[in-house]
Amino acid sequence: MFVSFNLIFLCLFSFSCATKIDYYWRDFTDEIPDDAVPGGKDKNGKTTYIAQVYIPKHGILTTRLYEGQKSVTASRYGIHTSESFIKVLCSDQPEKLSWVPSTAANLHTDTIGKYLVPGGTENGKLLNIGRVSYQGEVIVGKVCGYNIGNALMFFPYGKDEISVGSYEVLVYDDNAIPQIDERISITSE
Repeated sequence: MFVSFNLIFLCLFSFSCATKIDYYWRDFTDEIPDDAVPGGKDKNGKTTYIAQVYIPKHGILTTRLYEGQKSVTASRYGIHTSESFIKVLCSDQPEKLSWVPSTAANLHTDTIGKYLVPGGTENGKLLNIGRVSYQGEVIVGKVCGYNIGNALMFFPYGKDEISVGSYEVLVYDDNAIPQIDERISITSE
């Protein structure tokens, strides 16, 4: 099972390296890395992060990571909590990542010409990363983009697996220009 997780991760990582993508998945070692990509907010307004976790017989599932917690909870035919096989999405150029509004019915047309960030796999099918505002939180979860015309987003909440048809999906743009601080001006002499 550990071998298959590493093999799938290696394939995703190899694709990222081949296309010079500026994000990567780091092993979670009980501390949020400095270059972790924020994904949402908890009920107290604290930042949560984008994570993935390997759940045996289910796949590599996209979820959220709360600062100060050692485990994550993911959903697929129920709720699964794990302290092992957790990775955190990181980037040294987060300005190249952005959220695009979409729906389950229109994901494939809303994202034409955009690169959706892979968030994991289930049954050998690629998952994308989504987020939604729910019960006072902005929650990260998995988008089943492989279901054309019905690409629902799923996430764990309490003891339930919630699905929504309207969400934002994470995309990568290699041509994104870093924001320039407008307080800095260049003058010529």
